[in-house]
Amino acid sequence: MNTLAVNIIGAGRAGATLAMLFSRLDHIKINTICDCDSTRLSSIYDMVKVDRFTTAISELKSADIYFITTPDDLIVSTCEEIIPVLNSNEKPIFVHCSGALPSSIIQNVIPTDCSAACVHPVKSFADPESAVKTFAGTYCGFEGSKPAVSTLKSIFKDLKANCFDINPERKAHYHAAAVLSCNYLNVLIELGLQTYEKAGIDREVSMHILEDIAKDTVSNIFSSSPSKALTGPIARGDVSTVQKHIDAFESNSDNKLLNIYKALGEVAIELSEKQGLAEERNIHLIKALLDSHSN
Repeated sequence: MNTLAVNIIGAGRAGATLAMLFSRLDHIKINTICDCDSTRLSSIYDMVKVDRFTTAISELKSADIYFITTPDDLIVSTCEEIIPVLNSNEKPIFVHCSGALPSSIIQNVIPTDCSAACVHPVKSFADPESAVKTFAGTYCGFEGSKPAVSTLKSIFKDLKANCFDINPERKAHYHAAAVLSCNYLNVLIELGLQTYEKAGIDREVSMHILEDIAKDTVSNIFSSSPSKALTGPIARGDVSTVQKHIDAFESNSDNKLLNIYKALGEVAIELSEKQGLAEERNIHLIKALLDSHSN
């Protein structure tokens, strides 16, 4: 493969991770990493091979691919800032990494002889150094112009990613799936910690309790299925326990927790019905309980 010159605009967690990954590839040359925050740039100075760090888009060097790794609401304006900087003979690929927005938001503002694409690594970038170490095997979704996607897939396959195509018209659902499963897992753990606190359990002890059970649960889910891995009162059809939970939330006026418990319980009922271990009569009673306490 010919050497490809890359610019990365946005040195946050995703941008920093990509920069470190690209530095491992012989056929990728990072010309510029740009970010308005110099502290983010300084945090990766010693971790990447790059010709130029800059806080000014006007100082971008020419490149074959421009990776826009800014927050979603800055993608279009960033592209618009880059366009005047392009050399007259440049016809680069513009790429963003948003899971929620289509590549067309870029295609609509860049010159017609440039192409646009999106690559969305389905991975948590909470810590870039850790993300780099565990990137192999990451599923990465692609959409955009076919030549651009083809080029990007070849790069990410060299990073040992698993590549798949996304329908750009359904990206909101695609992205919401990851939010529900991953981001909201953080929320559920936090709600669990808060509820343990109401039971008088120290938060540090609660973290250890939840760490063990959450790891077991996730392992069971992915070794079988959500319905087969479901445990607890709704899986057993334990009506009295569900009633006790509802009474506890109501006694403390925990309407937020009660509503979340109810909404998740309705889905747990669907999984329990697939599992088929609880008596049908008890499942109907639990449904009625959850419905009767709906706001």
